[in-house]
Amino acid sequence: MQPLVSIIMPVHNGEKYIKDSVNSIISQTYNNFELIIIDTSSDSKSYDLINEIADDRIKIIKIDSNKGLTYAFMQGYKKCKGEFITRHDPDDLSSPNRIKRQVEFLNENEEIGMVSCLVKCISDDAFYRKACLFIEKVQNHYIDYESIRNAVLNEFIPIIFPTLLIRKQILEKIQIKEYSKGFDDQIDLLLELLKITKVAKVKGILYTYRRYKNAYHLVNEKAYQGHIKEHFIKSDIKNFLVYKEFYKKNIKRVSTLNYDSPIKILMLIDALNIGGTETHVYNLVLGLMEMGVYVVVGTSGGPLINLFKYSGIKVVNVPMHTDYISNKNLQSKIKLVKDIIDENNINLLHCHLFASMRIGNEIYRKYKIPYVTTIHGLFYPNDVIYKNCLNANGIITVSQPVKTLMNKKFGGYRTKEKVTIIPNGITITDYKSDENIREDLKISKNDIVLVYCSRLAWDKTLAAENFIFAFFKLAIKYNNIHAVVIGDGEGKFIVERESRMLNKTLGREVIHVIGAKFNVMDYYLSSDIVIGTGRVAIEAMSCGKPVIAIGNSGYVGIVNLENKNRQWKTYFGDHDSVEKLDILTIARDLKYLIDNKKERKKIGKWSKKWCKEMFNIELIANDTLSIYKQIIDRNESTI
Repeated sequence: MQPLVSIIMPVHNGEKYIKDSVNSIISQTYNNFELIIIDTSSDSKSYDLINEIADDRIKIIKIDSNKGLTYAFMQGYKKCKGEFITRHDPDDLSSPNRIKRQVEFLNENEEIGMVSCLVKCISDDAFYRKACLFIEKVQNHYIDYESIRNAVLNEFIPIIFPTLLIRKQILEKIQIKEYSKGFDDQIDLLLELLKITKVAKVKGILYTYRRYKNAYHLVNEKAYQGHIKEHFIKSDIKNFLVYKEFYKKNIKRVSTLNYDSPIKILMLIDALNIGGTETHVYNLVLGLMEMGVYVVVGTSGGPLINLFKYSGIKVVNVPMHTDYISNKNLQSKIKLVKDIIDENNINLLHCHLFASMRIGNEIYRKYKIPYVTTIHGLFYPNDVIYKNCLNANGIITVSQPVKTLMNKKFGGYRTKEKVTIIPNGITITDYKSDENIREDLKISKNDIVLVYCSRLAWDKTLAAENFIFAFFKLAIKYNNIHAVVIGDGEGKFIVERESRMLNKTLGREVIHVIGAKFNVMDYYLSSDIVIGTGRVAIEAMSCGKPVIAIGNSGYVGIVNLENKNRQWKTYFGDHDSVEKLDILTIARDLKYLIDNKKERKKIGKWSKKWCKEMFNIELIANDTLSIYKQIIDRNESTI
């Protein structure tokens, strides 16, 4: 009979408890298993003791030397035939129903990839009995997935690894290490498993965990906390759990590296936070890779790093945790980046944001490797621009106002041949939402929804306030409209306070301030009108929604065929405007779109078409590649 469960037991000098541990397994009420014992200690009596137990489900693999727990586990894992895998420690015990109950749980819960259980902690030493009570209390408190997830987010692991029964198909998705450096307890494997599957616990004490003086964790107790902290950082597990749904929704395609490409780019960006610049870089890199360009992304990390990696993008660590790299740390950063350049045969750097631009400038000054910078807005300090753009071989600006700013700062003649306008791009697809946004917000499917999306900081807080007060004027007359405000920042509490006041005055909840959301496209698709600027406007238009442009600089109005040039020249009010923010003007344009359903549909259809013509990432990537080729050809001709 094919064994359904494979139990791996690494043994090293564990003869004191080994017979009891093995007997607890062969006494299981669930019979369809194999017990694979990896004996790593030729000088112990473990082998003889195990041989005394007559059971053909036991397989013993002797290893001449002890290479660690992870290595022993892998030798057993390679021999496994079961659909479910567990590691069992030779000093612990399993209750008779443990395997039966865990298999039943996984069979009944297909969405869960591994299951643990409650524990009992025992010790022959009275000194450890208080510690045992604490272990039981803590481990048995976290049972369902959400509570376990929250514990991990607080850098605590509420699961003892040997209590897990894991689907083999889940383990096969992970590259399990053959060896573990330093502390060896497979915490790294557990954290990787938590990235790809949910975990829960059977509500019963099914595993007995033993504490004794020579136990591995106690002997190495001082190293343990540092080990845990190190793996939390290396695994990036906290970011992954927080942004898991975001990754799932946004990984639209996976690209592969073209090692034979004559154009090899190092794309430097300070950090991969969630924002317009970072999303643009993500789409640009994928667009370039699909055109056959070899691209490596250098960054200090951030929430989006997994999105990049899981899309097939090569990401290397370049510590840039501050906007400005100090002179003290600069040379070490330059050496690190030069090593990356040499290893990948990079022939051009493309830099975004402050620290990246400084590195690009220094690399050019020292090694004459060309670099391009993209200026994403009007927020760059003068010293950053002056110090780091003058040597740039190419300067990309995302709008006409940004180009005008660059030419003004450098007097025009010094940047005339360098500056090119290439807008931020977006992947154009037929988005479909599987979210019940209206249902979650208790909004009728027949009501009209206006979505405002922006960071609630700086002048954008003022723009959000103007929007909700303009909406309030209309909500007095219309009882079928709702406003949804998406965004976070120091101004959020102001917008929340004012929205509560306006809702109270109206006597109904129609202004919904919901904070930052990772699935903003779902909200655009659930809306009738979107209010925003910059990338918000572009993304909403790609969803076929009419947009009213309000930005940092002021008001530009409804985005339509008649004023598209004005919208582009102002970057939808983010980099310039045609008039100041005014509640009455905003209310007028909102009312026009609310009252004219046919016009909303007409503008939405045109908006998507304009997006494809103007902001399609394929066009943006092609224009960017043209700049790369010109600079590389020019640089090679001078060598």
